[in-house]
Amino acid sequence: MSDVLEGLSGTKMLHLKQDIAYLRKTIAECTDEEQKKILRRELMEKETYYNILADRQRVNF
Repeated sequence: MSDVLEGLSGTKMLHLKQDIAYLRKTIAECTDEEQKKILRRELMEKETYYNILADRQRVNF
């Protein structure tokens, strides 16, 4: 069962890394400060979630 969960968390982590990279690029190209603020908040949430998943993975190994 843990193999299934590890696979799911690995896939989720990959998607989060892709989302994070996209958000960073979008923020760098954005000129609207209000939109940047919204994007930064989303970036922080995704980075936090990614870090939680990474910590869980470290604890399980």
